[in-house]
Amino acid sequence: MRSLLLIFTFVTSVLAGPWIQVPPLGHAETIELPPKALGHNKRTLTNVTTTETTAWGATCTELHFPISVKRTTPYNLTLENYNVTILYETAKRHVLVSNTYEIAGRLCVPAPQHRKRNLDDTIQVLVHGATFNKIMWDLPYKPEKYSYTKRVNEEGYTTFAFDLIGAGNSTFPNGLMETNTGTFVEITHQVIQKLRTTTTFGNKTWKRIIFGGFSIGGIVANSLSEKYPADVDLLLLHGISWDITWIYPAFLAGLQASASTIDPQRWGGIEPFYQTQTTRASRIAACFHGDYEAEITEWDWRLRDFDSLGAALTFTFHLVTAPKFKGPVFLGIGENDSTFCGGEKCSTAPYDVVKRFPRAKVHNVRVYKNTGHLVLFHKTGPQLIEDSLRFLKENGF
Repeated sequence: MRSLLLIFTFVTSVLAGPWIQVPPLGHAETIELPPKALGHNKRTLTNVTTTETTAWGATCTELHFPISVKRTTPYNLTLENYNVTILYETAKRHVLVSNTYEIAGRLCVPAPQHRKRNLDDTIQVLVHGATFNKIMWDLPYKPEKYSYTKRVNEEGYTTFAFDLIGAGNSTFPNGLMETNTGTFVEITHQVIQKLRTTTTFGNKTWKRIIFGGFSIGGIVANSLSEKYPADVDLLLLHGISWDITWIYPAFLAGLQASASTIDPQRWGGIEPFYQTQTTRASRIAACFHGDYEAEITEWDWRLRDFDSLGAALTFTFHLVTAPKFKGPVFLGIGENDSTFCGGEKCSTAPYDVVKRFPRAKVHNVRVYKNTGHLVLFHKTGPQLIEDSLRFLKENGF
């Protein structure tokens, strides 16, 4: 495992260097994105809120709020005194730096005709994957099929999707020391505590919390459930397993490079520790397989966000066993997930969820045929949403 990390660190540093010749980006950009889909932390938005009514009648509010975390390592680690201790401390899942970050999130409350009394105290917290942001949960392309937010709002669920640091419109701190999985977990814990104890989100506190996580968002859920088993009441895990055999080869096959070298005009101000895919072909190789609409890959390409070196080096350390979590757990994954199944079809790996959550009330696994890593954006995506909803209802949510 250590050798894999060292190899990945070396290759990523090479890709991030100024000497790389980034391949052409392919055919002309032909789609026009809505304003809310653009921008990466270009302005300070603390205490600024905007509200809109969606086409399906939900009231969605863009929220910006501070979250503070404290380092959990006893060492004062910085880039200036960088040494192997940093690797050891991230392997222990420590937070390396104390800081306050601005978090951007989107709260969507169902239209009056969709609200249900038994869900008045229930909220879904949605956490995106690496090279994504909160927009993935409400894709502008054919929302009647691919918007998770729209569908669950129509079933009466309030949703709160937020950008992890280093993504979307949240703070972009150091991409190695701070934008890593240990910090993601602690930030998510703080967000959940705010949901339960303050009226920041919808002028009420929330009693029951459903966690929906895709890819690294699902891994955050896994680690959170080990460290803070009482934080959430039910888990919806999309696009993860505990087989790490193919993870780093899949990353390298995605041809990630420093975002600032890929598109200097758009991302020139972002430090080299933030990477994304260099070509449409490499993005498709990383995220898609089998049955999907060609046009959706263009939307995904235009909306893609960043991975960070810190997140890439640390997320496998958070694929853990959560022995004290007792809530129901659902896992949905594409049969041809290149990250978690590689060159093989997902077979037994997803069912490790039973061992990883040994005290969970219920385990439910769904494997979707002819589907790659970005399961929600495939033709099976609507089925994933319906299976998630059915699981919620079967378990009293």
